[in-house]
Amino acid sequence: MTETKQLLAEYVGAGSETAFRELVQRYINFVYATAVRLVDGNRHLAEDVTQTVFADLARAAGTLSKDAKLGGWLHRHACFVAAKTMRGERRRRARER
Repeated sequence: MTETKQLLAEYVGAGSETAFRELVQRYINFVYATAVRLVDGNRHLAEDVTQTVFADLARAAGTLSKDAKLGGWLHRHACFVAAKTMRGERRRRARER
């Protein structure tokens, strides 16, 4: 079992904040960089996307497959959240016009 999987299992099993904090520290730059690319360089939106991705991970950690690669899940979810955020931004701008 990889160290990442052990940390995730510790968070799911015991609710360890230390384990979750370590996961966030390992992956936050990766998720943020992905988000920045997907929101056209808007750093504030990228921060919102990153925060949402990790909040969703905290809620969904128990439902992740044991075979799931956390980095892949985070990347895919960051893409989903960024796309949803950009759609919302486009709709907001259209309404403001």
